[in-house]
Amino acid sequence: MMKILFADDSSFIRSIILKTLKANFETAEIISCINGKEAYEQFVAQKPDILITDLLMPEMTGEELLHKLHDNGYHAKAIVVSADIQTKTKEELVALGLLDFVNKPLTADKLNLIVNLIRGQENA
Repeated sequence: MMKILFADDSSFIRSIILKTLKANFETAEIISCINGKEAYEQFVAQKPDILITDLLMPEMTGEELLHKLHDNGYHAKAIVVSADIQTKTKEELVALGLLDFVNKPLTADKLNLIVNLIRGQENA
């Protein structure tokens, strides 16, 4: 069974992503977190197949989360969903093995992109 972990401090974004994931991956275990610190703890405990994270979150940013996972030997297949995507940050995170960036605000097309990225990993 596929495990998908996602982190976003916005309850609105979490609800949209949760609804989309449940509709498209009915058998997947979906773990929702409110910040990078919680996401790190859940990643270590749950070892998800996919990580979806915002960049700007309290306690630990998505960028700090990805660096900490990488520095501790975890290979995260990650998708960043954020309104704040700077070229330098993007290049750094791609070097950590990032699957893709999706710009906020989320639209139906962007949600489909996330679903297709996960499906690509599911079949890899």
